[in-house]
Amino acid sequence: MKKLFIFLLLLGLFLFHLRYLSRAFDWDSCVYALNIQKDRIESAFFNPHHLGFESSGLLYWKMVRTFYQTTDIMFFLRLRILSFSLFFLGLFIWIYYKLYKDFVLAVVLALVIQVSQAFWFYSLHNDTPLIHSCLMALLFLLTIYYLRKGLNAKQLAILWFIQLFSIYFHQSNVIHFGMVPMAIFLSPNRSLGTKLRVIFVYLACLGLVTIFSYLFVGFVILKRGLGPIDEKHFSFWMFLYAAINRWGTSLGEEKNYVLYFYRGIGDAFLVFQNVIPKFRVNLFDFQNPKHLPYNLNLLFWIFSLCLGILNFRTMWAKYKQEILVLTFWLVPSIVFYTWWEGYFFEFWVGTTIGLWILNSFILNSYRNDLLPKFSNSILHTTYTLVFIFYFLTNFTFSTLPRSIGPKFGYTEGIQGPVEKLAEETIYR
Repeated sequence: MKKLFIFLLLLGLFLFHLRYLSRAFDWDSCVYALNIQKDRIESAFFNPHHLGFESSGLLYWKMVRTFYQTTDIMFFLRLRILSFSLFFLGLFIWIYYKLYKDFVLAVVLALVIQVSQAFWFYSLHNDTPLIHSCLMALLFLLTIYYLRKGLNAKQLAILWFIQLFSIYFHQSNVIHFGMVPMAIFLSPNRSLGTKLRVIFVYLACLGLVTIFSYLFVGFVILKRGLGPIDEKHFSFWMFLYAAINRWGTSLGEEKNYVLYFYRGIGDAFLVFQNVIPKFRVNLFDFQNPKHLPYNLNLLFWIFSLCLGILNFRTMWAKYKQEILVLTFWLVPSIVFYTWWEGYFFEFWVGTTIGLWILNSFILNSYRNDLLPKFSNSILHTTYTLVFIFYFLTNFTFSTLPRSIGPKFGYTEGIQGPVEKLAEETIYR
């Protein structure tokens, strides 16, 4: 019965999102679509930051065209992202329920994740953030689930493949290498020496396969070399996003990391505006519609984190394993993405999922076993209200406007191909 409910819920979400699918066109989403549309393996591996995104997109596009001859590539690429996001939500609900035996909480928490701005936006957008973020969340949930079962060799192999593909879909996920090793360290029925050997084998295999994958793509598929330092040099391709001044570590104006973090994480929860980092919270003008949603969001998270600090001993006793593994996910994410390009909310999709999971641990730690039904009702009602708040705000000011289009963002240098790309006959 629960599986049927999940299926019907996901079907309802699919139909709803299909009705309000994004019609926004920006530089990244269009370049990725054009790389796939070229139908060349070299173009599918042009971006080293995400080997799996366009390459899997090319296979998917070939499959679509074998069943249905169409030129609406952007629509079907958006459909791919949407399908994966809903598939993840279904897995999230089921695994979270299996772990914590609260089906209603699993469903409501999944809905809260769904309507958070970054997750919702990139569920409807042909861009890289969503798939790898979902893979990281799935890696965390399965790591905890398998850890409770003993973490045998088959389970470690499954986690290894998920982590490898998370790196293929976004290069930056190498910073989360410590998640599974921490779980191995916590696993029962193994001596310390055995645990260290297993960790070494796991990380060595992960590192070697990742390295050889990049070497194979760079030297064999793309025919890069080690000659003169130019665009044909292997290192230029490998570190493309660090080599061009537009991204990441580029020189220029002095970075304000506090504002970057605030803006990126804030946009990931509530509707984003632009990349200019500035405070939208104003507690001295609390009821002003321009500030009220952001004020409420900030107060909710401050209140939640304060509750976690006050009740940390209980939370540690109940969720020690989860907190330790989660630390190797959230801390590297927050530090690295704040340093890299913290003001872009696309980097915070996975972090917001992890923060919602952490938030559920915090609030659940206050659960009173003497009044279980009352405790559950408080928890479920809280997340239901949060869901309604996020849904109304993000749908009204983000999803709905972007479903009417097409709308063009930054497309410098590719205006012509983008305008042709926007002529999706399926909407006519």
